[in-house]
Amino acid sequence: MENISGEVRSVKLDMEACSVCFTAGEGTGLKGVEYTGDKKLAPEISLDDGILKITQKGTGVIMSIMKPRLTVTIGKDTILNNLDIRMNAGDIKINGIAADWFSEVIGAGNINISDSSFLKSEIISKTGNIDIRNTNLDMVVIEANVGNVKLDAAEDLDRYGIDCKVYTGNIRVGNDSCSGEFRSEEKGTGYIRIKVNVGCITVV
Repeated sequence: MENISGEVRSVKLDMEACSVCFTAGEGTGLKGVEYTGDKKLAPEISLDDGILKITQKGTGVIMSIMKPRLTVTIGKDTILNNLDIRMNAGDIKINGIAADWFSEVIGAGNINISDSSFLKSEIISKTGNIDIRNTNLDMVVIEANVGNVKLDAAEDLDRYGIDCKVYTGNIRVGNDSCSGEFRSEEKGTGYIRIKVNVGCITVV
């Protein structure tokens, strides 16, 4: 696959079945996009006017056999306007990425986010665990159907208004544990909203 690099302001990713990793490199801009796996599953990639678009059409091929993998490397000094991810099936890993707006919708797969920074973020997951560690989050909304959600924020929880709800499972926020619903007082502009149908919520 031809290597693509240059100035990048926004990322739009729409994948059918693939494991995806966003990682940080030196400097600024898009450092490269690397795909490994069956060529029939290779996504279309374009970088135009600072917008990186990655699209993989439906293939009908079982991902567990083909094991396609995509790695996107972005300079650690880059702050994206938007990071927009749509994924039917596959795990997502994000490490060291910064964006004003982060949005992710995933059908089936685990989400791991670490050492990143998002001003506003929204994550919607049908099936899979969500693990967020050492990440600056000002405003975050998470909705999960089946799966555990763990959020280990980089900042003190006292700066957030926190609202968590689970229908089947338990909730832990700091040193407090409960079932059903947890709600703290509104504190400033920062907030954490998490809703899970089946699974556990941990916010520390």
